[in-house]
Amino acid sequence: MTDDADTRLQTSARGWLTLQLATLGFAGLCGALKSGGTGGSGAPRAVEAAAGVLVLLALGVACAATYLVARIAWPVHAPQTADAVRAGRRLRLGIGLTFLAVLLVAVAASTAWWPQEGTPQAGTEAGALAEVSTTAGTWCGTLRPSGGDVPGLEVTDGGRTVDIPLGEVTALRPVGTCGT
Repeated sequence: MTDDADTRLQTSARGWLTLQLATLGFAGLCGALKSGGTGGSGAPRAVEAAAGVLVLLALGVACAATYLVARIAWPVHAPQTADAVRAGRRLRLGIGLTFLAVLLVAVAASTAWWPQEGTPQAGTEAGALAEVSTTAGTWCGTLRPSGGDVPGLEVTDGGRTVDIPLGEVTALRPVGTCGT
């Protein structure tokens, strides 16, 4: 290869090195955040352990990729012509490992969205109040799924339970308290 090809290879490697350092920092940050949580994500212990291993593996892969590309970006000695082909392969391998590290971090981070056991869905917490309006009137109370055959809502309003089919609901809004 010519000196021009070596220069282009080094320039490309230096550009990729910037991305790799960002990946390395991101993998390290995710590892720090993963270990610094307040009791975890709600995922089973085995899933959290696997995520921790994936973050550490991503960090190792990112380090190896950075090392491969840095050797091309800033060679210690002048590359020989026969080494240019090998340097191109190392650059491609380093880039591939960078993408693998990003993928590993993404998979590890996905455990943060694991559903919490026993956590009610938004708006269904015990004691959550809502105002339900229909053409027949307005009721205020706690909501539950209807026990009837038709999909609907069950509103406990002032000690009595009202079963309202969904087709009759004209407005539904959460409220802090019922009454005037």
